Amino acid sequence: MTGAESGQWSLSHVLEALRKFWALVLGLALLGGGIGFLVSASTQPLFQSRASLYFALNEGTSGADLNQGSAYTQNQMLSFARLATSSRVLEPVIAELGMDLTPRDLARSIAITIPQDTVILDVTATSTDPVRAAAIANTVSQQLASVVQDVAAEGVDGAATISASVIDDAVAPAVQTTPNKPRDTALAAALGLLLGVLAAFVATMADTRVRNEAAVARVTDLPVLGVVTRAKRAVDPGLIVAREPHSPVAEDMRRIQSALAFTTLDGKSRRLLVTSSSPGEGKSTFSTNLAIALADAGERTLVIDADLRRPRVDQLFGLDGSVGLTTALMGRLSLGEAIVPWRESGPDVLTSGELPPNPATVVTSQAFRSLLDSASHRYDVVIVDSPPVLTVADSNLLAPLVDGVVIVVDASRTRRPQLANTVRSIESAGGQILGIVLNKSRATSDRNTYYSDVPSSEQSGWKLPIGAPRRSPVGES
Repeated sequence: MTGAESGQWSLSHVLEALRKFWALVLGLALLGGGIGFLVSASTQPLFQSRASLYFALNEGTSGADLNQGSAYTQNQMLSFARLATSSRVLEPVIAELGMDLTPRDLARSIAITIPQDTVILDVTATSTDPVRAAAIANTVSQQLASVVQDVAAEGVDGAATISASVIDDAVAPAVQTTPNKPRDTALAAALGLLLGVLAAFVATMADTRVRNEAAVARVTDLPVLGVVTRAKRAVDPGLIVAREPHSPVAEDMRRIQSALAFTTLDGKSRRLLVTSSSPGEGKSTFSTNLAIALADAGERTLVIDADLRRPRVDQLFGLDGSVGLTTALMGRLSLGEAIVPWRESGPDVLTSGELPPNPATVVTSQAFRSLLDSASHRYDVVIVDSPPVLTVADSNLLAPLVDGVVIVVDASRTRRPQLANTVRSIESAGGQILGIVLNKSRATSDRNTYYSDVPSSEQSGWKLPIGAPRRSPVGES
């Protein structure tokens, strides 16, 4: 049964995305941190220095007068803050320090703050020179105190009602304020990490390949019969079960053989159709290696190459494919004469024969049905290698004639929509899908290499297990 592909993300999907693209996430985090450090290191350092003034009311001696005076002074603090960056204060500062600046330019490097509910005013100056920063803060504070004396309202005695005095002189800072290299590096690394996680999610959502069992589960409820490890680059696996019986791929094939054994427990002959979504997914290689694994286990096995468009079974077994299935269907040879035994322990092979101009008509003929029934009486397992489902209709026509269908999926390139369409097509044709085989899967680091390390001389001496039944001659029923 085909399930609807879910677009919702679960925690497992998130962890899978991070596991798959951890290098990208880590790389962007390191790149962001490196860029942040370089930018911070190349930025001209700035130093800040602060001086503080205290404002007091010069009149009143009683508690009520002092409270009123404090409230009055607090109300004037914003005015004094504005006064600190005025031309009346800054022009004398520029003249005293000999700076080539305008009051407006100097005001940009000065920050005035008033702690809440206080009569204290802080003058913070910023400069590329720590000594100059302290000098600006101190000079502005002194000049502000002097100007306040001039502009404040006078009392009955002619003196200013509010006075300002410096309570903390500015000192040259020993450490730059900006840029903060550790902070900037950490923030840039965090931004890179966030971008990496976002990129991992986008890449995972965009990658619809059926890479693992979790991806299969997002498309269909069909079981995964097994996973076949990808062969080394530039190496054709061929008949690897016979050539390297202790290799990881051979062990994968035996696991799939064991899983298929549970699909039919009634002891009857099994007719299996092997297909894929598109060409090049390894269905023929899987069919032939599965046949060898079944034969090695004592099963009487026949491989029929029903891909009458691009047959490959004859090439894999190294046989002449000009005589085979179509030859027997046309009556030129009997089934027993068309079948070719391959080594003493099997399996037997029925190649495609001469390619017909109308393959779909051939596989739906009564002659093909009779041949398939006859083969089922002679063998325990009949494996039919068929064309890709999404390329031609042959597999859909063959699916109802067999006991079950095995879909081979290339884990490195098959897309989820392709698999969904393949499953839907076979089921709509009346075929029973036994499960899915993930082919060309990336090998995991925890794979046991005990059997793969067996010397080749020992591999060449592979024999059937003791007590395993031998195959009967082709002619036996």
